[in-house]
Amino acid sequence: MKFVKTAAVLAAALMAVQYLPGFVVNHIAEAETANSQDAEIVDAMITGYEGNADDPETFKVITSDSQPVSTAVASAANLVHNSKFDDCAKVDGIDVSFYNGDIDWKTVKASGIDYAIIRIGYRGYAGGLLATDTKFYQNIKGANEAGVKVGAYFFTQALTVQEAIEEAKYCISRVQDYDVTMPIYFDVEKTEGAGVNGRLNKASLTIKQRTAIAEAFCQTLQDAGYDSGIYSSKSYFLEYLDPDYLATKYKIWLAHYTTETSYKGDYQMWQYTSSGYVDGISGKTDMNILYSKKVNFADDNVTITDAETPVKPALVGDGILTFESSDPSVAAVDANGNISGISSGTTVVTAFSDNGSRDTITVTVDLPPVSVLNYTGMLFKQIGASEVISRSGVQLTSSDASIVSVSEDGTAVATGCGMASITASDGQGNTAVCNVLVTNSEPLPGDCNLDGVVNAIDAVYILNLAASLGTDNDARLLSDDYVNLYDFNADGSVNSFDANDVLVSSALAGVGYTG
Repeated sequence: MKFVKTAAVLAAALMAVQYLPGFVVNHIAEAETANSQDAEIVDAMITGYEGNADDPETFKVITSDSQPVSTAVASAANLVHNSKFDDCAKVDGIDVSFYNGDIDWKTVKASGIDYAIIRIGYRGYAGGLLATDTKFYQNIKGANEAGVKVGAYFFTQALTVQEAIEEAKYCISRVQDYDVTMPIYFDVEKTEGAGVNGRLNKASLTIKQRTAIAEAFCQTLQDAGYDSGIYSSKSYFLEYLDPDYLATKYKIWLAHYTTETSYKGDYQMWQYTSSGYVDGISGKTDMNILYSKKVNFADDNVTITDAETPVKPALVGDGILTFESSDPSVAAVDANGNISGISSGTTVVTAFSDNGSRDTITVTVDLPPVSVLNYTGMLFKQIGASEVISRSGVQLTSSDASIVSVSEDGTAVATGCGMASITASDGQGNTAVCNVLVTNSEPLPGDCNLDGVVNAIDAVYILNLAASLGTDNDARLLSDDYVNLYDFNADGSVNSFDANDVLVSSALAGVGYTG
């Protein structure tokens, strides 16, 4: 935004503006002092007129709380920041309008500028009509293409809540097809000069009325999904608005041309000069510092013990965040910062903010052994029968495909009578074996080797299985038919009692129990 300074104009400049409307000539002719910027100011008026003499930005006023343009600080290196921003990243940016001419946005980006607040337009200071900045579309398109983050502002002359809402909707209609990730600001200032007194200046509104107008603009934008805020100078905030109330709901953009602002209220961005120089822009431009909270995890470590439920560590920080895991095979992190355990181990997740800050958290994944097979023992009582025995992504191998075959989708198919085993691996170190029995008839309970006789050999099979199940006789990974085959006494458990009963039965039968 350009603050036009009242100044004497060289004779050549007066001749250059002889065709401008009378109020512009009067404004120039009544200036009191001359300096090297006079020609610049007149050029801006000539260029900016072109039917837009009602543009309030042409007659912005330098207020007493700002240094003269010629002495305003032009380098962020000279700034003294309020201590409340010690934990914030200080991000360099600019704000522009058609007064900045044609901008080389790729060069601007390469010079270290992260964002630009682009003027959408204005309401005429006399007629009250809405107008679009003649460089708006060129600027926002160029900034988007160059990767410069974009916010916007509208120079208001709204006298009522209804007019403020109209301005907000006007802004939405202009930005809706573009990438606007920063706030859209309500630019409210004095517009006056020799022979010029803006409609807002003459309205004699109360602080309450002015604040309500600003709130209506911002809330309309927020209701439409855009971030919003208010721009003004230190003195205007303090004299004409209720900034403490507005700061509880919207972003505050402070204009104060000094190396160390004395403004005590809340603000997130500080316009500290209009005399900055940026590669890619001819002439001087407004410079800003955005105070953006550095990204920070609340904890240094997190442990994941459940692969089914993602963990999202507490995190603070402004800007657009991205995440990265140093070892995605241990834990993966999505675009929203949700961390999912994949396999036991340790990895480091880093959160990056586009304000240049980053923070890390150490993630320990301690998952219980993963069952890669639905069963460790199963019985097919018919050739051709099939069963899904593993989850996706598990590699299966059959010891004898003529008895049981396996497919890539985790299905086992009975292909012939006999005994075989299926070995499974998920590539994460988890392996398992499933013993498979296939018969084409109803087997005898206890005939664990399917030889048609229940004898001491079967008792050995039962004891081996009971030992593998443990003292709790946990048979949840055995198919029902498989359990029934081993559970000789039909008490619901596979244990030494079944082996004992098999031995007794086979002894009584002589050569073995055959049913």
